[in-house]
Amino acid sequence: MPIVHELFGTQLTHSGRRGQLLKARCPHMDGALCNGGGNRDMARWGATEQPLAPFFDTSVGKTSGGFIPCGVCSVKTARAWAICPHRLLTLRNGGKPSGQQTAVFGKVLELGGFETGDSVRVWAEVSMRDQKQNLNYRFDYVLRSGDRPPIVVEIMTASTSGGNRKERTDIRNAFCDAVLFAVGNIPEQRQSPGVNIRQVWARMASQLVVKSQIVNQWGGHTIWVVQDTLTQYIGNNTGIRLDELKSADWSLDEVNVLACSMDQPDNLTLYAGPVFGSESKACWAQ
Repeated sequence: MPIVHELFGTQLTHSGRRGQLLKARCPHMDGALCNGGGNRDMARWGATEQPLAPFFDTSVGKTSGGFIPCGVCSVKTARAWAICPHRLLTLRNGGKPSGQQTAVFGKVLELGGFETGDSVRVWAEVSMRDQKQNLNYRFDYVLRSGDRPPIVVEIMTASTSGGNRKERTDIRNAFCDAVLFAVGNIPEQRQSPGVNIRQVWARMASQLVVKSQIVNQWGGHTIWVVQDTLTQYIGNNTGIRLDELKSADWSLDEVNVLACSMDQPDNLTLYAGPVFGSESKACWAQ
């Protein structure tokens, strides 16, 4: 059965936090308060709401507008799947990546052409609207140094299935049960919602080419950061010849996907290639 794998940045263990008031901090955001990541408002709890209120420091509710953020970083089926984008990579940490993100953080900057000593400006959740062309997109991060063309970084993590609230398999109740397990109040882990990987790829595919082409027209590049489990799905279930798009020399192209591993953070693979190709040349529009 699917279960919560990581809670507030650490792997979930039974009674691992017994007697400790949880402060809901995210180690990937330099210790800032968790903002719920991909779960956001739908899964948060009131800071005074039972049964979670007694287990959290009062500073959590005061800092987050009276709520306890849903701190589920990943769920585990046969493998662990990140469901919070901050689990794979966040650029909201003032240039201080967590140990698990040091490799992917450095590789993104390297691929973007940034060098040691460069002053890199970062904008998060940048919206772009063009009514004439019926475009309405949001970029996760836009990076620039000086007058150089922008580098856009998109983070794509898994979506969870809806679950069943009555059976406590929705993400909100799964978070609650994970906390109760972590503090030793229940003896076993309970079921969480599973992963809807087909929906993830459909969401990504609808944006992959368009966002990449927009930034290409600006003279820059888009780098998609995804989990290696997603690229395995793409390679096995779509017509994209992913193995042929693997960039041995780490060169960017029209569309660029950087795959990282939760289990082996230093294990990175870049898939890069043109939007359109031919029978003899792999591309992303196959």
